[in-house]
Amino acid sequence: MFYIPKEWLKNKDNDQKVHDILDKYLVSDLNLDTGPVIQGLKEIGETTVIEKIKDGTIII
Repeated sequence: MFYIPKEWLKNKDNDQKVHDILDKYLVSDLNLDTGPVIQGLKEIGETTVIEKIKDGTIII
């Protein structure tokens, strides 16, 4: 599971959704393809988390 600071979330209610997306596409399959993660995060409007993945703040 990844630690995502609450300050990074556009919508605090998306906390579990963000973790579900990260777990589904990265942890459970040991997949390093960020495409589905970014798409899932875009769908719920969590652009800050996307930026943190792209700039390497969240290391996958």
